[in-house]
Amino acid sequence: MGKNDMYRIIGSEELPVSRWSGGTTTQLAIWPPEAVYAERNFVWRVSSARVETEESEFTALPGIARCLMVLDGTLHLRHEGHYDVDLGRFAQDNFSGSWTTHSRGRVTDFNLMTASGEGRVQLLEAAPSSRKEVELMPVISGWGAVSEVFYFLSDGISLALPCGTVRPVTAGDVLTVHRTEAGAPPVLVMDNTLGELARVVRAVIYHD
Repeated sequence: MGKNDMYRIIGSEELPVSRWSGGTTTQLAIWPPEAVYAERNFVWRVSSARVETEESEFTALPGIARCLMVLDGTLHLRHEGHYDVDLGRFAQDNFSGSWTTHSRGRVTDFNLMTASGEGRVQLLEAAPSSRKEVELMPVISGWGAVSEVFYFLSDGISLALPCGTVRPVTAGDVLTVHRTEAGAPPVLVMDNTLGELARVVRAVIYHD
């Protein structure tokens, strides 16, 4: 583990919730930490939204690249002048925040927004009563840092961090990782203590 590596586990009860035209949004993480979403001064932001109306229009976010993954429900997106897409559970779509986007369907989703840098989202699964080792992404040439956000969708995971911390996490908790030093990537260990599949959504962002 590099001396400048930063790890933070955030309990679900600590996460700020705000309203938007179609429902509520829980902010999971933002960079830099002092950034304010309403001021659009972030490098990246990760959130989970509940779409509570059958039809809604997404907030305009010019200059922001977006990735949306459906966590629960089904969603139809219509990007005016571009394409339509139907998203089932854990399907995702990458699009520009400058597009006019309409949605149909009541869902819970996971959102990654990047004002600069490059980001992607993936689903991790741990088999019942198993141990899963997750190698963190390396710091690469061309970017000053790599940040990762892990959003736990299941209870019963015992999380071991490279810094030596071991603690249980439950559904709705978040782990953020921020690294700036090159070298062999450290490894997270997730012990699924329950007899059912555990799922975690992971966002990876390369940025300066």
